[in-house]
Amino acid sequence: MNKDLAKERQSSVLRVQELNSFIGRNLFLSDERYKQVLDLKSVLASRIKSLYDENYENLERGQKYELVLKKSLELIEFASEHNVTNYMEYTYLIGEVMGTEKHLFGLHFTMFTISLELWSTPEQKAYWDRFLKENGVFGTYIQTEIGHGTFIRGLETTATYDRNAEEFILDSPTLTSIKFWPGASGKTCNYAIVMAKLIIDGKDHGIHAFVVQLRSLENHSPVPGIELGDIGKKHAYEAIDNGFVKFKNVRIPRNNMLMRFAQVLPNGEFKRLGNEIVMYACMLIMRGILCMFASLLQSISTTIAIRYSCVRRQTADPTGLEPQIIDYQTQQYRLLPGLATSYANFFATIYFRNILNSFRKRSKNFSEIETNELAKLHALSSGIKAIVFDECLKFGQINRLCCGGHGYSASSGLQPVIQEADAGCTYEGDNIVLYLQTARYLLKAVQKGFSPHLELDNLQQIEKSDLFKRFEKYILLFRNLYESQIGEISNRMFILIEEEKLDRFEAWNSSSVALIYINLFIVYMNLNGIYEHQKSECSENQVILEELFELYLSYGIVEKFPNHFLKLGLIDGNQMTDHQNRLYELLKKVRVNAVCLVDAFGWTDSNLASSLGVYDGNVYEKLFQFAKSSLFNQNSENPVFNKVARPYILAKSKL
Repeated sequence: MNKDLAKERQSSVLRVQELNSFIGRNLFLSDERYKQVLDLKSVLASRIKSLYDENYENLERGQKYELVLKKSLELIEFASEHNVTNYMEYTYLIGEVMGTEKHLFGLHFTMFTISLELWSTPEQKAYWDRFLKENGVFGTYIQTEIGHGTFIRGLETTATYDRNAEEFILDSPTLTSIKFWPGASGKTCNYAIVMAKLIIDGKDHGIHAFVVQLRSLENHSPVPGIELGDIGKKHAYEAIDNGFVKFKNVRIPRNNMLMRFAQVLPNGEFKRLGNEIVMYACMLIMRGILCMFASLLQSISTTIAIRYSCVRRQTADPTGLEPQIIDYQTQQYRLLPGLATSYANFFATIYFRNILNSFRKRSKNFSEIETNELAKLHALSSGIKAIVFDECLKFGQINRLCCGGHGYSASSGLQPVIQEADAGCTYEGDNIVLYLQTARYLLKAVQKGFSPHLELDNLQQIEKSDLFKRFEKYILLFRNLYESQIGEISNRMFILIEEEKLDRFEAWNSSSVALIYINLFIVYMNLNGIYEHQKSECSENQVILEELFELYLSYGIVEKFPNHFLKLGLIDGNQMTDHQNRLYELLKKVRVNAVCLVDAFGWTDSNLASSLGVYDGNVYEKLFQFAKSSLFNQNSENPVFNKVARPYILAKSKL
């Protein structure tokens, strides 16, 4: 054990096991289930070797794909054997093997199966459940086109109904209609949910979902009429075969259209059944999963950077001793707000998951949800998804910089976090577009005279507590900031529309109000999490969590929204200075317990897949081992050098 890291743990008063249990209880909804998942994780670790122990980062792309495919299939078997059906639990478990690398069949267990569950009629659901079990189907979800992304109504892929054959004909009529980016479609999956424009007798009936076979179940060759393949190297995730798919007169049976909300009868008659807006519920569930994933991903990069910052010593002080770099205030200022944000976003995404589950249960799997409730959840999910991925990317990059040159090594484990967060700012909804969707909802709410807030069930109880009184000045500041900002933008919107006659798109084109609103939501969810923690009767941890929460609030005032607070007159210059000084004081307090706070996340070395973040702190040993394992070092001689450079050197030496 590295002596500096050991000293950090000995000096802290935080009780790691108790806090870890609280985190696990929130994540898996009960202590009992969390213990069961941990037991399964131990069994899994003993059975399947992790990528971290396979020299994964030093492999070529084809080798990575083969290894990830093999382990993905082994993980599916493990989950089936142990009856793990909850995808969040599954994701948590497979991190023991995959680290931060993607499971090859992630879309199969999310968008593909969720779409079948929510968009199928009962008869279709029964059929596809049986078909999938009996035929070894691996599915993906195909929506994005090479020329179309977030704007779903703009998709060009067509599904034209042929009433004589009672079939749909799928076609990619233009270059921009070619499907692009669907995960595991390039080489792996054999079925897909395809989003396409329904055409009957030349009439466009909008975008609908179709189950389409991509490859033969016998020899895995592409179905006639389908051209597909891998899109090539990306910024990250070399093992995942994101693909392109082009359709040319591909026929599928009429019943392959998922018809819970819209139906095409054999004679070609089109019927709407219920409220098709409920189709967006599938996206809500997916976003709920993604939000939790992003918050956990951020905690991984935070863990790596904080542990390394305690091990790394640099630049001698007047006594000749090199201090730990975490003792520099500049390092704390970059590093510790990310720790506070990791906890804040964890609480926020956990309770958003609970809100979604509550609505899902009350509305019978969203089938009876009211339109206004769905709109509220859509706006909230859009904003949360955007902010947690934005902050995961921001702090992931900061954490990389906090690790200096070694942070740039693939062995640091930070690149996959940064690259996943980078991609997450675009996939399942571009973040800027999502902020604008949230902003549009908020402004509509103001115009209609109702509050968009999703209040906590126990809010009145919390507001009577001493905990609320301690943070009341902060909470009121953020609440007033939102109210002032929404009021200002709403007034400007009225002037633009009524007096300057601009269209509504120009009027609501502001995302800052959405950012403030979602930040307010996170503040309340964090407060709720700390309030619930009081019941654990661990007073040492309670004090530390409250300090961490105050750091999050102070950072929001000083770094996130200072211009807004000052511009709207909610804080003056002297008060801003006071908040900044308080932020510096909190950095010192949080620094004392920083290592134990990241230990409480419970990540193993296999989860982190990082030489810099190893629990024992033996960083340099791991770095050197990684360097020696490079495939570039397999031969002591360099045949390429001898082939290319040696003749040049010999020619020069004769001159």
